[in-house]
Amino acid sequence: MGTFDFGGPPFDALTPSERDKLQGGVDIAYFKQGERLTGPDRPGEALFVILKGLVAERDGDDLLTVHGAGDCVGAMALLHGAPPHVSEAQEETIAHVLPRQLVLDLCRANPRFERFFATSLGDRLAAHAQTQQVRGMAGFMVARVQEAYLHPPLTVPASTSLRSAAVLMKEHRATSLLVEAEDGRLGVLSGSDLRDAVFIRDLAPTAPVGVCATFRTVFVEADDFLFSAQILMTRHGIRRLPVRRDGKIIGVLEMIDLLGHMSSHAHLVAQRVDRAQSIDDLAGAARALEPLVQGMNGSGVPVRDVARLVSDLSRKLQTKLFALLVAETAPDLAEGMSCLVVMGSEGRGEQLTKTDQDNALILRDGGDPVAVRGLCQRFTEAMVSFGYPLCPGAMMVSNPAWTQDETAFRHDLLGWITQPSETGFLNLAAFLDAEAVAGDVNLLAGLKNEVFERLRGNNAFLSLFARPVLAFDTPIGFFHQLVVDRSEAGGGLDVKKGGIFPVVHGVRALALEYGVTETNTFDRIKALNALGRLEDTVAADLGEALQALMTLRLARAGREGADTRIEAGALSKAQHDALRDALLVVKRFKALLSHHFHLGAF
Repeated sequence: MGTFDFGGPPFDALTPSERDKLQGGVDIAYFKQGERLTGPDRPGEALFVILKGLVAERDGDDLLTVHGAGDCVGAMALLHGAPPHVSEAQEETIAHVLPRQLVLDLCRANPRFERFFATSLGDRLAAHAQTQQVRGMAGFMVARVQEAYLHPPLTVPASTSLRSAAVLMKEHRATSLLVEAEDGRLGVLSGSDLRDAVFIRDLAPTAPVGVCATFRTVFVEADDFLFSAQILMTRHGIRRLPVRRDGKIIGVLEMIDLLGHMSSHAHLVAQRVDRAQSIDDLAGAARALEPLVQGMNGSGVPVRDVARLVSDLSRKLQTKLFALLVAETAPDLAEGMSCLVVMGSEGRGEQLTKTDQDNALILRDGGDPVAVRGLCQRFTEAMVSFGYPLCPGAMMVSNPAWTQDETAFRHDLLGWITQPSETGFLNLAAFLDAEAVAGDVNLLAGLKNEVFERLRGNNAFLSLFARPVLAFDTPIGFFHQLVVDRSEAGGGLDVKKGGIFPVVHGVRALALEYGVTETNTFDRIKALNALGRLEDTVAADLGEALQALMTLRLARAGREGADTRIEAGALSKAQHDALRDALLVVKRFKALLSHHFHLGAF
């Protein structure tokens, strides 16, 4: 009967002894075209693993999926007691047959094996992702915060004198203290805070530590990944995090201790940005981003975390560039008179590569856009030199249309809404994804709030806005096979247009309809689910599908830059299955959106 192939999921999760048991109990069967493997007349007494052929699975008249080589058939009826669907050979088919008791024994002995046979596409995608993470993650990437060295928490009241705090830190060889305010807030006091208080601010040694502690404290949970702690430190520009377990502080994680477990150099990039004194210094930091992304490709780090980290570093880069250029070319631009925003994937926190520039500058009414044109041109040119291409649609601060005062932006927003057009939809979509990176964030927030208010209940506009989700075909056929461009070697498939875009824009349209202000797609999905606007299963499936598609996108970006096409023929079996399942989720989501927004009426 031949040797069973243990190379693909879930059978690659079996131990050597479990593989021997399976090999000893497996049989092989042949099915003619039209013959059933499962059905009401053939209850779930075996699991079939397709070796060759094609099997269609139906629930009544509805086609559920099509199974090919390497796929498992009959798991739901066998493991979950579900009524067996009709599974019928569409062509001559050969399959391994695993008896029911053998499969149940393996599931009881191996939880990873059992979890693979999930009931939803989202669960299957999560299992695919988990397998890849387990394979790719080095030990330090799966380490938890509690596994790193945590400094004992030293807590003092805010009334403690600077001198007493210094003595306490010396006695315990501590580099920081936790400071408790009278209202219960917890702050952090570092050694550098003490030094600055005495030598720069000229405070008396008897002054209370409460006046120089930082109370906007960011916490991390003990069972969080160390990688998550690194993201927090990078995002907030801090070097230590109080660690909580069950709401209580159990220690302080410092950057130096985190680095003992991490090999990613994100902290070094962030430090280079912070310390940059010139555009040339920033260029060096920008160059360090690419090897950072390549190093994380295939590491097993969840792609949504990779995207957030890359986006955060890119935003930090632009914040510093803007500050340098203001000091050099527009020193009269008062603080709070402008707001620099990033849009697109960077605004959503989903950036995986150095994508086209998408940014804008909002000036407070009374500001002069002409006066900052030199600054804006320098900004765009510097970003090009950092490796960020020009936006084909000129959605950049160097374009006067994207550097305006509040009133001018408000006028444009009104035009995009009252005079719908393809360009207007693109501009509005970009604006909805915008995040502030420098200046007064209220300038952006105020304009966004006006958009949400104006579109509340405007179903006709929302339907037009959502319509582009149908602009590109989802590359999966009637029999759930991948539809590729055979003119390309390996079979070309655009994962961005056919998969990522419909999810991102569809979720964006729902967020606009229901007043969800988050910009990140995963956060929007979570918020829509919390509001009851996306069912639990739909929300879970969408999140896992988007993660799977972005993972494939990252693998492609690591090899060939910004091209969004992948070669289906070069995918592994696990990647092929994850892509197929993700595209099925996308296809169903598009059908949901089409019904919800009445897109069939156009």
